[in-house]
Amino acid sequence: MIDERELLARVKKDDEEAFKEIFNFYIRKVYQFIYGYLKDTAEAEDVTHIVFQKIWEKRAVIDLNQSFGGFLFTIAYRSVIDHIRKEAAKKHWEKSSSFELEEQASHLTSDSLVNNKHLESLYQKALKSLSQKRKEVFVLSRHEGMSNKEIAAKLHITEKTVENHMTAALFALKEFFNNAEMTLLLAIITFFM
Repeated sequence: MIDERELLARVKKDDEEAFKEIFNFYIRKVYQFIYGYLKDTAEAEDVTHIVFQKIWEKRAVIDLNQSFGGFLFTIAYRSVIDHIRKEAAKKHWEKSSSFELEEQASHLTSDSLVNNKHLESLYQKALKSLSQKRKEVFVLSRHEGMSNKEIAAKLHITEKTVENHMTAALFALKEFFNNAEMTLLLAIITFFM
């Protein structure tokens, strides 16, 4: 059994090793909870990693006198709801007629096109900052939609190694954008993840 309170106190002080222990202890429970709602392995894995990314981002507000499990599963539940909403919006978007898409495209200003190119350029630089293996795992997961199991088989590594690479990649990307001091960080992460 882990000393959760001590680990959480360390997490609040930006201790990544303590966070990894919390992550390893809770990941299966959180995944099963999320899978219970989504019934899709790849989506459940993605949302699970988003949950832990949010936990890391909100580490400063963790209350050591309150149930961490309650905090964690509240974030997990809200993340599931957000995912379901995004998927519903995506399906609605995909049903839009080509006429509507052409009309929307014609309204793009040159400024928005420049901004999109800037965001894409920044994203490519962020990807280049990753180690080759982390980049490969991230691209297979986020760009090609492969599950951790599929990635593990393709790269001849364990699923746990895939999970570790994804977690490290997400942290590295977050740090890259924090260091770049981009006000559009949330939009970039939402768009590419």
